[in-house]
Amino acid sequence: MINYRAKRRGKTNKRKRVVRAVKGSVAKKTAKPIKLSVPNRLQLRQNRKRLSVIIPVRDEEATIGKVLRQVGRLKPKEIIVIANGSRDRTIQIVSKYNVTCFSYPFQLGHDVGRAIGAKEASGDVLLFLDGDIVIPAERLQKFVTACYQGVDISLNNVNPFFINTAKIDAVSMAKSYLNRMLLRADLGFSSMTAVPHAMKRSVAAWLGYDSLMVPPLAQAKAILQGIRVEQTGSVDVFRTNRKSTLNSKANNLVKELILGDHLEALSFLQAIKSERVFFIDQLRRRHLLKHMERTTQLAPNHHLLPADI
Repeated sequence: MINYRAKRRGKTNKRKRVVRAVKGSVAKKTAKPIKLSVPNRLQLRQNRKRLSVIIPVRDEEATIGKVLRQVGRLKPKEIIVIANGSRDRTIQIVSKYNVTCFSYPFQLGHDVGRAIGAKEASGDVLLFLDGDIVIPAERLQKFVTACYQGVDISLNNVNPFFINTAKIDAVSMAKSYLNRMLLRADLGFSSMTAVPHAMKRSVAAWLGYDSLMVPPLAQAKAILQGIRVEQTGSVDVFRTNRKSTLNSKANNLVKELILGDHLEALSFLQAIKSERVFFIDQLRRRHLLKHMERTTQLAPNHHLLPADI
């Protein structure tokens, strides 16, 4: 009798444990985000023939392997890594993958690696990434497919991530301002400064590979010439962007650099169009001040009459 009860108790406990496990697994499943669709065969076939992925890296040993594994799932024609000034194991990790690596013992500076990679690429479509931000292949494919379907420059739509407008920083304001000056307020805070983004190689060649070193300038040139620029994917790169001595709050050299890039783009716009670019002043009669100065010199006591205006 004692043995029977012991067995029965054991079965009951086991049954309860199973129920708890099942309940836990169901709860865990519902908490998972919805999976994105894997790149289909047609997309992968196009990638093999047409896609070049460009990744500048510097001291990215913690993430570059993960980045390359996701990129590998795209089955691109080529992966171009531009290693500059790396002092850790980044180059050793990269060498384990089927990539073309351009290694420089010194730092090239912001976005120079992108320009070098674009110039060396042979694919019809260029996908630009950073070595410190791991993005699933499913999300990356959206930017590439957009270019296959006619988009010239495919930008990352970061607008959904600007929830608290009170915390918008100066760089984001500069991006939005430039887009408004280009009559593309619909782009909001999206910019070629941010990754991931993709573009046709023919467009990069037409803009000039050197202009890719200053992404806002390249974006201004493209939009001004009617090149098709659209937001085709949305990836939150703000949380995953690695902090360094160059982009810390205390010594944010990258912030100053990007603000200067936008000034360069605005200066280009003014040189091509006018001081006011597209925003012509039609509400002021500025000539009246000069008219008043002239009449004052001729007749100090003379007052402007409606006929003078």
